Amino acid sequence: MTPAGLAWRNLAHKRGRTAVAAAGVAFAVVLVFMELGLYGGVGRTAAMLYGALRFDLLLISTEYVDVSRTGSFPRGRVAQARAVAGVADALPVSLGTGTWRLPARRTLIGTPVPAGGVRSINVLGVPPDRLADVFATERGRVFRSPDEAAVAAVALGGPDAALFDEHSKPEFGMLADLLTVPPDGDPETGTALRFNGRRVEVVGGFRLGTGFSWNAMLMTNEATFSQLTLQPADRVTFGLVTLEPGADPAAVAARLRAVLPPDVQVLSRAEVEAREERHWLRLTSIGQFLLVAVVLAVAVGVIFVYQMMAADIRAMLPEYATVKALGYRPPFLTGVVLAQAAYLAVLGFAPGFAATFGLYALARNVGGIPTEMTAARAALVLALTVGMCLASGLLAVRKVHAADPADLFI
Repeated sequence: MTPAGLAWRNLAHKRGRTAVAAAGVAFAVVLVFMELGLYGGVGRTAAMLYGALRFDLLLISTEYVDVSRTGSFPRGRVAQARAVAGVADALPVSLGTGTWRLPARRTLIGTPVPAGGVRSINVLGVPPDRLADVFATERGRVFRSPDEAAVAAVALGGPDAALFDEHSKPEFGMLADLLTVPPDGDPETGTALRFNGRRVEVVGGFRLGTGFSWNAMLMTNEATFSQLTLQPADRVTFGLVTLEPGADPAAVAARLRAVLPPDVQVLSRAEVEAREERHWLRLTSIGQFLLVAVVLAVAVGVIFVYQMMAADIRAMLPEYATVKALGYRPPFLTGVVLAQAAYLAVLGFAPGFAATFGLYALARNVGGIPTEMTAARAALVLALTVGMCLASGLLAVRKVHAADPADLFI
């Protein structure tokens, strides 16, 4: 009999206890998966906007802290960048916030909710005739194709016109309902859509997504953006710089830094995304909390599995003492316990892994957090699960070694 064979027979002998132990491991696995998923979601949402924009180099204000505190710089800097050798084009984009009057809507269970109350909402100001150049339509983000962007551009050109992010949180309204609200108000409720108290007409939609930085998003033309947010028309948030084919990004960035005044920064896509992720993951309580939660989930799993294995060993001390009396050495008994721990790791990982897919979908669809299962994450959690169970086994194996064959005759 090998240690692995004996360990499996121990688990099969008491299936109820084994099921409880495996359920505890599965619970710890789900906790670790969810915390890692949320932790990764923070990084993904931090760079979500930049992933949707089309640029090789990005101009931002020197006052920029993160995507929720961007600052602004003179619009003329974009024109200056356009004249630098190696630059094919440069486009202005503005980002602001305001209050959104919540429209009449229905809850997920169909209960009607009257219009009223306000929530913070973000808004993008873009040149409507250049939507296909502002957003990476070839990736299917924001707009599925240049043709869809062209249709949206026509609708966005009107006064007070806005596009609404279809992936906004439900309380901000559903696009299909917002499209039916007349510009001067809803005949049934007597209300109109309002941003910062000003009238807005939703004329179409786009797809960006929510996260930790915002819960909903509008998109308007630049003139409407200035009217809604009261931000000066001669200041912008971003300058999207695209390079000529074959141009060296580092060389062009150096030329831009030499030409532009010190009120702007020039960053590559990798630099701005890394900066945003670093801010949210390392410099905010959100990232630190989720990282600590992963450690706590593993610790809870170790404690639970240890308690189950210790109880199992206590119940089977006569059997272990018999094995020792038959001449099996301590390394054999250690192998039995560790093999049993490894089996529990596999038995618990499988249902935990399966359950996580549903929870990730719930987090995406209800919470708006882009949680995704990846091979690297699955491998990491499997390694953590095996390590957690083996650590529990090492803690519990001392009780096996303490089993005394003489106790069989007492």
